[in-house]
Amino acid sequence: DDPLRAGDDGEASWARISRSRAPVATLLMDQKVISGVGNIYRTEVLFRHGIDPYRAGRDLGRPAWEALWADLAVLMREGVRTGRIDTVRPEHLPEAMGRPPRVDEHGGEVYVYRRAGRPCHLCGTDVRTATLAARNLFWCPSCQPT
Repeated sequence: DDPLRAGDDGEASWARISRSRAPVATLLMDQKVISGVGNIYRTEVLFRHGIDPYRAGRDLGRPAWEALWADLAVLMREGVRTGRIDTVRPEHLPEAMGRPPRVDEHGGEVYVYRRAGRPCHLCGTDVRTATLAARNLFWCPSCQPT
């Protein structure tokens, strides 16, 4: 399944995820499970849905998967259209929150990606980082509880 491909509905990905004990953050990076989700999108979509990146795929639940799939399709299509990765909802943009814009070579406004040790935009808890699936993972332990 590929969130950018018209007609793909995430069913094949869900079949694998729903049976797996692997962390959902690992599964989102596995090209055999789902195509095209890079590190920024996996980190950010899990944050946007309040999902602990270490939750086992089989513990995700169908409604959560459907919401993730739909969000990935929207975010990734917008990224292709604009040529940048923006994952922050309008109400959390710098101008809406009175915070400075992100300065990073990747561009785009994000919630937790590459923000380790800095306060979460929503709750103020320090963003954490760890290596998972050979990539740096970022998450807010308060907004993404276990």
